[in-house]
Amino acid sequence: MQSFQCLQTFFNDSCGVRAIAMSPDGSTLISGSRDKTIKVWNLTNGQLHRRLAGHRLTVTALAISPNGQIIASGSDDETIKLWDFHTGSLRHTLENHAEEGRKEIACLVFSLDGQILYSGSAGGSTYYWDVNTGKQLRRWSISGGALLAMSADGRTLAGTYTGTLTVNDLPQHTRRFRVETRHNSPSLAISPDGETVFIGDYDGNIHLWDSYQGQELSSLGGHSGVVTALGVSPDGKMLASGDEKGAIKLWEIYSKTELCTLEGHSEELTELIFTPDSLALVSSSIDTSIKVWGIR
Repeated sequence: MQSFQCLQTFFNDSCGVRAIAMSPDGSTLISGSRDKTIKVWNLTNGQLHRRLAGHRLTVTALAISPNGQIIASGSDDETIKLWDFHTGSLRHTLENHAEEGRKEIACLVFSLDGQILYSGSAGGSTYYWDVNTGKQLRRWSISGGALLAMSADGRTLAGTYTGTLTVNDLPQHTRRFRVETRHNSPSLAISPDGETVFIGDYDGNIHLWDSYQGQELSSLGGHSGVVTALGVSPDGKMLASGDEKGAIKLWEIYSKTELCTLEGHSEELTELIFTPDSLALVSSSIDTSIKVWGIR
């Protein structure tokens, strides 16, 4: 059985970490928190490289473009900001005037070519934006998701909101299906090949869905609280899940068996991201810490 150990811990001041994102080469991590700033970290040594300030409220969503040139940040202040990755300069501020419900930004995902940014709002709608101009292209009514997850090949976009799962085919911009999942969904992830969607629920379970047929395949149980974060390794072999009490579980996807439980966080997990080589896992928590875990 594989086991992991905590390689290092770095702290995001006194504010809980709400979101993280990793550069494509795995060398840089960005974090967003209640202090309204984005912090840029050297993932190798845990040193803080830069702070980006501009949001008026908590930073709730982050993404880095596939070419590593742009940082996208979303906030409870109902705006999205696009920053130059290397200089930290602000390129655009995006405001969603069309949303009639809650406008807080819940999730951000770049298209594979980095030209489009998809945003999920707290009200459950998905919008997409031209990254170069900062203009909103339109509301994508076929998606419907506060939480979004895109496959590694950029072909499949899954969205979930209040007990529904919607899966879209991006090349055709068409909906594959929309189904009621019978469970609310505080966390979402998708396999690199886009074939399986993972949904965490409030009862400590993770549900596996076929992204083409719209059918639930199986479920994993073991958490004692809400599953608040999910991440899939780039090689498609492992799933990481985190809960509201700070526990992280690692699963072998093929056999659907639990590999180990990682303990070290004391409060709710907010994000779980594997490094590009699938050999390390980065976790963030409301407890103000970011931890790097490695295979031992």
